Amino acid sequence: MSLAAPREIRRATRARGRRRRGLAGFALAAWAGTAAGDATLASALQASLAGEPPERLHQLLEERVVLLPGDDAPAADAERVRALVLFSQPEPRVLQLLVQTARQIEYRPDLEDIRVVEELPDRHVDEHDMKIMLTRISFWLRYQFDFTAGRIAWSLDPRFPNQMRVVEGSWELQPLDPGHTLARFATRVDVGPALPSFLQTLATRKSVPTTLDRCRRWVDSDGRDRP
Repeated sequence: MSLAAPREIRRATRARGRRRRGLAGFALAAWAGTAAGDATLASALQASLAGEPPERLHQLLEERVVLLPGDDAPAADAERVRALVLFSQPEPRVLQLLVQTARQIEYRPDLEDIRVVEELPDRHVDEHDMKIMLTRISFWLRYQFDFTAGRIAWSLDPRFPNQMRVVEGSWELQPLDPGHTLARFATRVDVGPALPSFLQTLATRKSVPTTLDRCRRWVDSDGRDRP
């Protein structure tokens, strides 16, 4: 055993090295076809998402919206959905568009109506009307803006008679280069007893990528696109 153990260690070390070289080779192969003008973007994205697997970074470059796995989420936070979005706009402009919360109706067909209840420089309160399983539901969201950090957060405003148990989420923006912004998105929705929790999670994870892609196209078009 004293002789076999070192051989097993060396074998395992060589295998890990091959896996690392394989991932690095995947990244290089994935980005080999990237236009020269996008090389800086790919490098900035790789630096910003150093902990993510190379195939996810390539997917983000190709598709611009990537839903993150939720397997490692705590049980109490199982309904939370996270995603990465790559905007083709500078970070200040992305933030400027996203804080116009009432304009969500321009790219979210699930919303019936949005009405601004309160509007202050660093926060909004909007009343949302939407249909879930043919039922019209109203709820009030309180948005908080941190312009310095590039962060937008929202949650239910308890002052109002909300028909949702939980609605919360956030955008966290990071500039990559003068024309691109990486956004980390998170949301958690609990409709309440009207829909079992596993169906809520399934419905949310199914709808979020489409909604985020519509939002991305709206932002990238400077608020002109109507998906």
